[in-house]
Formats: sequence, structure tokens, C-alpha cells
Amino acid sequence: MKTSLLPDFKGKRWLKIGLRTFHLVGFAGVFASALNQSDQPVFWALTIFTGVGLLILESLSNLIWFVQVRGLIIYIKLGLLYGLYVLPEFAVAWMIAIIVLSGIISHAPSSFRYFSLLHGKKVTSLQDTKG
Repeated sequence: MKTSLLPDFKGKRWLKIGLRTFHLVGFAGVFASALNQSDQPVFWALTIFTGVGLLILESLSNLIWFVQVRGLIIYIKLGLLYGLYVLPEFAVAWMIAIIVLSGIISHAPSSFRYFSLLHGKKVTSLQDTKG
């Protein structure tokens, strides 16, 4: 079974770096807007657009991503973003939690990032899911 719906292509790594960089810029603007209690839709648009792009690149490059801790953290971050709409008075706290989770998952060892709760071990390919 193939675990990639999106093949590798020249420039893929730089595309991910660019999207991640602009995602950080967008989220910084969203966070600043929350701190200043102002509305800056351009930063929301940048954050959402780049976030969806990263999600597509990461998940479709390796479908195992959906069961790895790095994918699960995205589910949690999306839940925290939903919290912005449900309880907007806690917006700053929700965003700090998102920043903390992002920092942890991006700098955690691969044994943590690629751990699958479904399989109970580090999984990076279909071969890792057997046995």
C-alpha cells in the first residue's frame, strides 16, 4: 500500500520552509491582534492559507502522518483555534498554548514526533506498522 499521495518534487523542502515562515508571520499578526484587541483579517488569511498548505504537504506526503504525534498535535491546535470562537475571552491563553505545542513538536526528538499512539511505537513507514 502506498502511503504517499503527493510525490516528492524539486523545491518541496523550500516550499515547506516558505509556507512555515509565512505561517509564523501570520500567526504573530493574529497574536498581536489578540493582545491589542484589534481585528487584522489579513493575518488570519495568511495563517489559514499557509496552514492549509502545510497540512496538505505534510499529510499527503505520508499518510502515516495522521496517526503520528506530529499529526495529533495539529488536531489539538485546531481544537484550540476553535476555542477562540467559543471562548474568545481566552484567546491569548489559547494562542500561547498553540505556540507552546508548536515549539515542543518542532524541536522534539523524532522518537516522539513520529510515535504512533495507534501502533504504540515510532512509525515512519508501512514496514514499521507490521509486527
